[in-house]
Amino acid sequence: MKHRPSKAEIRAELNQQVQEFLERGGQIKEFDAGVSGFADGQYHRTGGFIERPKDSRTPVNEVVARIESRRRSKHLAVRTQRNNKPQKKLLYDDFGEPLRWVWSED
Repeated sequence: MKHRPSKAEIRAELNQQVQEFLERGGQIKEFDAGVSGFADGQYHRTGGFIERPKDSRTPVNEVVARIESRRRSKHLAVRTQRNNKPQKKLLYDDFGEPLRWVWSED
C-alpha cells in the first residue's frame, strides 16, 4: 500500500523546492494580497459573455394544457384497476397484543 504524505511532509517538500529554486538564481516577486488575481488590476466588467438582445418568448399555454390533460387521463385509467385478492390482516386484542391472523376482502 502506498504511503500518503502528510501535510507536514508536503509542506517540507515545497519549502525544499523553493530553496533549490532560489539557490539556482531564481527570484520570487511579491505582490499585495489579491492583486495578482486581477487581470490588468481590475475585475472583468463584461461578465465573460456576449450580450445579445433578448429573444421574444413564444406562448405555449395551449401545448402545456394538452400535455397535462393527456397526463391526467392516463393516471385515471391506471387508478381504476384494483387488486381484489384477499389480504392477510393481524387482529389485536384490547391491550394491543396480536391475537390472530384473518383473511380480509377489503
